[in-house]
Amino acid sequence: MPSHSDVQSTQSRRLRLDAGTQALVATDSLRPSLSLLPAAAYQQLLIVSPRTPATIERLVREAGGDVSTVGHLPLSATEHDYEGPMWTTESIDPSDLTGLSMQYNRALRALEDGHGWVLFDDFNTLLLYTGAERVVRFLGHVTQRTREAGVRSAITVVRDAMDDQTYASLQRAVDTEIDLR
Repeated sequence: MPSHSDVQSTQSRRLRLDAGTQALVATDSLRPSLSLLPAAAYQQLLIVSPRTPATIERLVREAGGDVSTVGHLPLSATEHDYEGPMWTTESIDPSDLTGLSMQYNRALRALEDGHGWVLFDDFNTLLLYTGAERVVRFLGHVTQRTREAGVRSAITVVRDAMDDQTYASLQRAVDTEIDLR
């Protein structure tokens, strides 16, 4: 599936993806990925991340985003006590791909076709809790659903923290790869 995607080089590196494009974004560190998103992404954004809801809220505010238009699926084996203005769910154990898929599908329905964004911040987290084969199948499922919804997604991975075979399998589940190492 041909798609247009690239990284704009201005003062900072921002992703630019066509509606429905699923991108695997290779990075060299575990820094928060929110800085890669264009300003328009914060109008309808779902973030799947191991970071706490309070941290995500702070990062969204620092990026100039409106937290009332951002949803967060927190990946953590421990519960959080977040009571802020951002929509979030109870913590989802990173080894529970079925539970994550159910919450993801529910949250995806809230994003507008052609305008929404999904950010998988530090996708490597799932590989720490679950076998690569299951994680690759999960990614194939969620990218298909996201593509069908006309929503853009950026799946960030620390490239050097995984083997070549796993990375190649993840690449097959997306439309494009962007290497920011």
